[in-house]
Amino acid sequence: ENIGETFPAMVDALEVMQSQYWDEATSTWPTGIDWTSAVFSTHISATLNEMAMYEEATYGSEIDTYFSQVVSFYSGENALSLRTQKYDDMQWVVLEWLEAIKFVNLYSTINSAFSGEQYIPEFAHRARIFWDLASQGYNTTLCGGGMLWTDQLTPYKNAITNELFIASSVAMYLYFPGDDNPEPYSVPGTPYNSSQALPPIPAHDVRYLNAAIEEYNWLTTSNMTNSQGLYVDGFHITGWSNSSSIGTGKCDARDESVYTYNQGVLLSGLRGLWEATGDEKYLNDGYTLVQNVIAATGWISATQQSSTWSGLGSDGILQDLCDVDGSCSQDAQNFKGIFFHHLTLFCQPLVVSEKETSIFNGSTAEAQAHQEQCTGYLQWIEHNAQAAYSTRNANGVYGGWWDPQPTSELRIPMQPSGASDYRNKGIPQNSVWRLSSDLTVDEQGMSSESNTPSTDPNDRGRGRTVETQSGGLAVVRCLAQ
Repeated sequence: ENIGETFPAMVDALEVMQSQYWDEATSTWPTGIDWTSAVFSTHISATLNEMAMYEEATYGSEIDTYFSQVVSFYSGENALSLRTQKYDDMQWVVLEWLEAIKFVNLYSTINSAFSGEQYIPEFAHRARIFWDLASQGYNTTLCGGGMLWTDQLTPYKNAITNELFIASSVAMYLYFPGDDNPEPYSVPGTPYNSSQALPPIPAHDVRYLNAAIEEYNWLTTSNMTNSQGLYVDGFHITGWSNSSSIGTGKCDARDESVYTYNQGVLLSGLRGLWEATGDEKYLNDGYTLVQNVIAATGWISATQQSSTWSGLGSDGILQDLCDVDGSCSQDAQNFKGIFFHHLTLFCQPLVVSEKETSIFNGSTAEAQAHQEQCTGYLQWIEHNAQAAYSTRNANGVYGGWWDPQPTSELRIPMQPSGASDYRNKGIPQNSVWRLSSDLTVDEQGMSSESNTPSTDPNDRGRGRTVETQSGGLAVVRCLAQ
């Protein structure tokens, strides 16, 4: 089935996600988990941005409905639990509420009757709280810098946590409006004593920009990319046994797992760093990464794609390796949508309201050249959006594998040597990963499930879920932009 008009297809994907998976009574997506739900909320705010900017007259009532659900999720979000989760989980929350603030700022200039500005202080406070919590993961004792994934396991400095710290830090610099709420919790009414009161923070605090720059400098010298120029998953430290016996102290035991989202989150961070500094190196690094991803899907041109697994897909279609055999965990089902969300942010046209609500140091000429570069990705994006659209079932729900083939003809690609694939198989039960104290570690979302065999490859494993639906929404939104 052809995708046809892209904008209605995007709105339809959002409608299906909310009508089939959102629960008004609990103000959440019951089948989601904490971090994937933060991503769903981000996708909604980002989609509302597109609807408001280009089709406000057509979709005004839908915009109000979906924004009310974002507001409702502020209370439905499991904020107290997220405070104690991994440092990457916390940063999805930062990006979520900054995206909501960006929407409110935009829509307030379009619709004078919109009253969303009243929620900005709460959204900003939660973003600030979770950035503060996550920043505690930055550590210079090991590897000379970089973010730890968690303090509940042996030290692991992984791509996603570090890329998120770049993206969330520069977004705080650009879009955070300031916060004078002294409460140290992001849950209204939680008691605290005065010694815990937080100081006020202004908008455009340079410490956020400095954190992003320092983190990116570390990441680019960390040797975290493979021979294809793709980010692998991360590093352990050889010989580390405890904080007093740190072994080499270096990031020298690399996990070669390659995931789609590890190539995506950095892109919005690079776009933000260019806007904040005007340094074109950030855009150029982004162009290189996008081209590496496109090549790793087997894309040669609009008329020629390789059917052989090429690192991140085949037939020119972005895939995680687990898509092919239906073994994706709940986490992994969220990955491709994250890639396309951050590619969309990277390629977002510069609008006047963006200049007015953030610090912009790039030039308009650079912005024009950037748009021309992004136009070069259009055929590949369209190819992927069409592939995703074709996986919808009778209820309009997107599948997770966008290049489905008959299971009788499957050629399952091998994991790279040195890859643990812990995102789908769970955290290994060994001393490389686990602390001797054997703390209980939250592994929610890190294992796949098996369903009854089906003739539809997208019904294998976990099948169609709110995560796969949000992925479909993200890739179609990328094309719509």
